[in-house]
Amino acid sequence: MITTESIFSKLSDDDLRKAFAEYENWRETGVLQEGIIRRAHEELQEVNGYSIMIHSLTEPLLYVIIKRLIK
Repeated sequence: MITTESIFSKLSDDDLRKAFAEYENWRETGVLQEGIIRRAHEELQEVNGYSIMIHSLTEPLLYVIIKRLIK
């Protein structure tokens, strides 16, 4: 079993910036494009064997970004 936080924690700073840009665009348009967040969602479901709402990935994404920024 893996967690959303563990998936995002493995990303480079550049990939976290890209994921945040995807998130920002999603908030503005209401449409989440193909990219890092969708891939993380697919990996999470595949490895853990159950489906989750994609919106549940945003809090762990923001947490990992903030945690990395304050270190």
